[in-house]
Amino acid sequence: MRLEVRITRHVNRLFAHAQDTLDNRELKEEIHSNLAARIDDYISQGMSEEKAFQTAIQHIAGMDQVMSDHRRVQRVPYWTALLQSALIYSLIAWIITIPTRVVVHGSAINNLLMLVSLLVGGAYVLYMLTNRTNDPATSVQTTVIRTHAFMQWNRRIWLLWAVFMIVLWGTQAALRFGSNIWFNRPIQVDGPYQFAVMAIAFAIPLLSVIIPLVVHRAYRIISKYEVSDVS
Repeated sequence: MRLEVRITRHVNRLFAHAQDTLDNRELKEEIHSNLAARIDDYISQGMSEEKAFQTAIQHIAGMDQVMSDHRRVQRVPYWTALLQSALIYSLIAWIITIPTRVVVHGSAINNLLMLVSLLVGGAYVLYMLTNRTNDPATSVQTTVIRTHAFMQWNRRIWLLWAVFMIVLWGTQAALRFGSNIWFNRPIQVDGPYQFAVMAIAFAIPLLSVIIPLVVHRAYRIISKYEVSDVS
């Protein structure tokens, strides 16, 4: 039997007597995703597929445990990985915008992203130095995260970002081409520089995707650093 089918059947059994509500459907999807991620991690560590499956399902042995959406994660590794991801995203955005320095607006955005990268990098280094210790008590410190609420916020932030992009692009289009469209005049681009200015104006807002990407990353790595469920 395929592993995916076994996971689906196991999760369906867990929710066999649960009400068919939107919250339960979303929780069911989350449990399925977490189970699959756990099994993949165990298999990558050298476990057989059967042992990985049996080990993973022990973490959600009953509905009382499943219905609790609190997860306890290793605090230092979790926040270190999240800050590292935020630093990588900001550096990529800064590098991508270097060519946009040919225009004033692009230069300002590139400088801003450089500042953001420096701030995130400084926070990352400071956090690493602050938590660099051999004390066993510090190494096992944990943070409690409500994964179900986190998943909902993750979806909402992506939706808000999509709405933000539509509004921003619509505003840019109205400001640049509105009068031409209204008076039925052809839209003209006077040379490559003007084309570059317009392209930059429409492309730069896409860099705001860093925010939902960081939130999505924060949600995805929960299972990687989870130590136990909160009783």
